[in-house]
Amino acid sequence: MSQTIDYRLLDAIGKLNAKQKKELLAYVDTFLHHPLPSKSKWDDEGFVTEMEKRLNYYESGGQMITAEQSTRRIKEILDKAGK
Repeated sequence: MSQTIDYRLLDAIGKLNAKQKKELLAYVDTFLHHPLPSKSKWDDEGFVTEMEKRLNYYESGGQMITAEQSTRRIKEILDKAGK
Protein backbone atom coordinates (compact mmCIF):
# COMPACT_ATOMS: atom_id res chain seq x y z
CA MET A 1 0.00 0.00 0.00
CA SER A 2 2.71 2.47 1.01
CA GLN A 3 4.69 1.77 -2.16
CA THR A 4 1.60 2.42 -4.28
CA ILE A 5 1.13 5.78 -2.59
CA ASP A 6 4.81 6.63 -3.03
CA TYR A 7 4.67 5.82 -6.75
CA ARG A 8 1.49 7.83 -7.21
CA LEU A 9 3.01 10.80 -5.41
CA LEU A 10 6.18 10.64 -7.48
CA ASP A 11 4.14 10.36 -10.67
CA ALA A 12 2.00 13.34 -9.69
CA ILE A 13 5.02 15.47 -8.76
CA GLY A 14 6.57 14.72 -12.13
CA LYS A 15 3.51 16.24 -13.83
CA LEU A 16 3.63 19.53 -11.91
CA ASN A 17 5.16 22.74 -13.22
CA ALA A 18 7.75 24.68 -11.20
CA LYS A 19 5.17 26.97 -9.58
CA GLN A 20 2.96 24.06 -8.55
CA LYS A 21 5.97 22.24 -7.09
CA LYS A 22 6.86 25.32 -4.98
CA GLU A 23 3.28 25.53 -3.68
CA LEU A 24 3.22 21.81 -2.91
CA LEU A 25 6.55 22.04 -1.11
CA ALA A 26 5.29 24.95 1.01
CA TYR A 27 2.21 22.91 1.95
CA VAL A 28 4.28 19.82 2.79
CA ASP A 29 6.68 21.88 4.92
CA THR A 30 3.76 23.39 6.82
CA PHE A 31 2.16 19.98 7.28
CA LEU A 32 5.39 18.43 8.56
CA HIS A 33 6.10 21.22 11.04
CA HIS A 34 2.51 21.82 12.14
CA PRO A 35 0.53 18.59 11.85
CA LEU A 36 -3.23 18.79 12.08
CA PRO A 37 -4.52 18.34 15.61
CA SER A 38 -6.07 15.02 16.43
CA LYS A 39 -9.83 14.97 16.62
CA SER A 40 -9.88 12.00 18.96
CA LYS A 41 -10.42 12.78 22.61
CA TRP A 42 -8.32 9.70 23.38
CA ASP A 43 -5.26 11.55 22.09
CA ASP A 44 -5.78 14.23 24.77
CA GLU A 45 -3.52 13.28 27.67
CA GLY A 46 -5.66 15.18 30.20
CA PHE A 47 -8.82 13.37 29.09
CA VAL A 48 -7.17 9.95 29.28
CA THR A 49 -5.77 10.74 32.74
CA GLU A 50 -9.20 11.78 34.00
CA MET A 51 -10.86 8.65 32.57
CA GLU A 52 -8.21 6.42 34.18
CA LYS A 53 -8.75 8.19 37.51
CA ARG A 54 -12.50 7.62 37.29
CA LEU A 55 -12.05 3.98 36.26
CA ASN A 56 -9.67 3.33 39.14
CA TYR A 57 -12.13 4.95 41.56
CA TYR A 58 -14.97 2.77 40.25
CA GLU A 59 -12.91 -0.44 40.25
CA SER A 60 -11.77 0.16 43.82
CA GLY A 61 -15.38 0.30 45.03
CA GLY A 62 -16.12 3.98 44.57
CA GLN A 63 -19.78 4.94 44.64
CA MET A 64 -21.44 5.65 41.29
CA ILE A 65 -24.79 7.33 40.77
CA THR A 66 -27.55 6.61 38.27
CA ALA A 67 -28.64 9.00 35.54
CA GLU A 68 -31.80 9.71 37.53
CA GLN A 69 -29.79 10.60 40.64
CA SER A 70 -27.56 12.84 38.57
CA THR A 71 -30.54 14.61 37.01
CA ARG A 72 -32.10 15.13 40.44
CA ARG A 73 -28.85 16.59 41.86
CA ILE A 74 -28.47 18.95 38.92
CA LYS A 75 -32.08 20.10 39.30
CA GLU A 76 -31.53 20.74 43.02
CA ILE A 77 -28.40 22.79 42.33
CA LEU A 78 -30.15 24.84 39.65
CA ASP A 79 -33.18 25.39 41.88
CA LYS A 80 -30.92 26.67 44.68
CA ALA A 81 -29.17 28.98 42.21
CA GLY A 82 -32.56 30.34 41.14
CA LYS A 83 -32.37 29.13 37.57
